[in-house]
Amino acid sequence: MKNSKSAGIPALGRREFLGAGALAVAMVGGAAASASEHHTDEHAAKSDGKSGRVPGIQLYTVRESMQQDLPATLAAIAAIGYKEVECAGYFDVPPGELRRMIEDLGMRSPNSHVDFNAMRTDPVSVIEPAAELGNRWATIAWVPPETRGTVDDWKRWAEALNRAGEVAKGYDMRAAYHNHEFEFEAVAGKLPYDVLLAETDPALVDFELDFFWAAKAGQDIGRILAGSPGRFTMAHIKDMNADGDMVDVGAGQIDFAALLATEAGRRVTHLFVEHDEPADAFRSAAISYGGLERILRKLGKGA
Repeated sequence: MKNSKSAGIPALGRREFLGAGALAVAMVGGAAASASEHHTDEHAAKSDGKSGRVPGIQLYTVRESMQQDLPATLAAIAAIGYKEVECAGYFDVPPGELRRMIEDLGMRSPNSHVDFNAMRTDPVSVIEPAAELGNRWATIAWVPPETRGTVDDWKRWAEALNRAGEVAKGYDMRAAYHNHEFEFEAVAGKLPYDVLLAETDPALVDFELDFFWAAKAGQDIGRILAGSPGRFTMAHIKDMNADGDMVDVGAGQIDFAALLATEAGRRVTHLFVEHDEPADAFRSAAISYGGLERILRKLGKGA
């Protein structure tokens, strides 16, 4: 996720939403299926055959569509083939109701990106709704510049994550942190990401590694995963081309299969594609589904 204005996406009616989902299925070579078919055939989801990892998507990709017609958007995402969704806001739908909508489509929601300030000052206010949604994690997805200028600032964020993790424990959940590029920009000779890893309690706090932003920062993703095995339970599968631009999964240069096949990579159990500013949100979601599904098939064959 990127904290910026949404890309302009034309308004769509309900039929157009569902049509976009059907078109997306055809684009990735899948068979068109209704929401009810997905619900009655959950085991048809593609996975890597070993860890049970299935295609997931961060719904920030289709955020404007979610604002216009949330039920139709979820149905279109399910029609593409996704089995997991990661929420970024509930769009005024009660979490329990949203959970039913997601599950009725044969999907689940393991994680939500939640308000950073609420997570810091009143974690119950965001963890409790996430628990109602059926989430296993509540994740800070971004922190503002004025709160991250010093090493001590980052230590305070680690403390906030630990406090949130303690609260989450009471809901059988965990707190987590999702990175952008700035966590890999040195502050007083230290990488903020290293500070977060060192200062957070592994028993309470996990990490969601955004592959694109780590690569954009010039980091070795394999080294990051291997350096703290077990801390990375989720990942954003976002590709990068030779110019450093964000592209749909499979259209760039990141070798996701090789990274996820390592000992540390196999511990990443939830994979969410995302495009921060897609020109066409449903088309991007469909192409990235195809890319991730191919990665999972490769992993299932022992890549």
